[in-house]
Amino acid sequence: MKGQVRPTLPSGLTGVASRRRAMLGILAAAAFAWGVGDARADEAASLEHARQETPPSWAGPTTPAKAPAGIKVGIISCGAQFRGCQAPADAAFEAAKKIGWTPTMYDGAGTQEKQNASILDAISAGANVILTVSIDPRFIQLALQTATKAGVPMISGSAGIDTPNPVIKPEGDNLTHVLDVGTDYPGVGRHVAEWIVADSGGKANVLVYTDEEFYSVTATVDGLLEGLKKCSGCVVSPLQKFTASQVATNVGQMMVGYLQSHPEVTYVYAPYDPSAVFMVNAIVQAGLADKVKVASIVGAAQNLDFIRQGRVQVLDGAFDNAYMGYAMVDQAIRVLNKQPLFEPHDEGTPYQILDKTNLPPEGQDWATKSDYKERFLKLWQ
Repeated sequence: MKGQVRPTLPSGLTGVASRRRAMLGILAAAAFAWGVGDARADEAASLEHARQETPPSWAGPTTPAKAPAGIKVGIISCGAQFRGCQAPADAAFEAAKKIGWTPTMYDGAGTQEKQNASILDAISAGANVILTVSIDPRFIQLALQTATKAGVPMISGSAGIDTPNPVIKPEGDNLTHVLDVGTDYPGVGRHVAEWIVADSGGKANVLVYTDEEFYSVTATVDGLLEGLKKCSGCVVSPLQKFTASQVATNVGQMMVGYLQSHPEVTYVYAPYDPSAVFMVNAIVQAGLADKVKVASIVGAAQNLDFIRQGRVQVLDGAFDNAYMGYAMVDQAIRVLNKQPLFEPHDEGTPYQILDKTNLPPEGQDWATKSDYKERFLKLWQ
């Protein structure tokens, strides 16, 4: 108050008080720094864990399975234009050639009609076993019925309907594949969540998209949501849905509309790489590239380039699709030999969360560090 004389302390007491305040300030700053340091160390550890290859060592079969001679194998991918479909098919073709089989590749072209027709063509051509990649058994019932009557076993890959994922039983009188070789899709989802939580410092606001046409997608999303629930400071928007037929038409526009009306969103999860491509491009065109980060799965080269270039997408849950193709051939040999199947049926197909710190060389798919080709070929001798 004006005119009031502020009492003065003796000089000695003033010095003590000043030193005390200074010491308290130093301790407070140190405590803050230690807390921030601990938090940053925890986040760095979480990111490092999320980036680790899973499983970390060989988890495939060790029991020999001698490849029978004179086998014709039909290999049908969901569509040659989709890298996640074609890469396992190409690897299975390679493995079949190495053991002296006669493989024939068919393009499912992304339609149920063409996928059914391709399987029927393979049966007509005398295939002893058929391998399909990313083809839902619900949509190829005619082909499954024909194969069953002909005594031709059908092995699936990447459908997400078998161990270590929740096993999906066919409804009613529907048929299904003998087994499906996928990867641990819920595990991939949980690792994606771990990365997002750590990257955001536990404050992510996440928009999650799913495509319920694919069991592998729903299993991955389940793992993602499970992981995000553990983050008390994170917010997850109501689950958004689309179908594969919408990817190239309106997914990008639909997502941008949501982001513009919900500017608090900081991360977008795309259920597979082809959809992420359209999302990334739409985000850039809408001028939102500095507002959100995109995450996805599969490990397609174009998406890995987005990460490499710093173009909106920041992580990708990549599977070793070539390993998956070899594992499909291994299980096919065991089926033909009437040997026990390896459990879980994915045979340890590895995956890894990729970000800018651990990308494969440009133009290459991510690959496990294990010498799986040599291991498989030795088992098949």
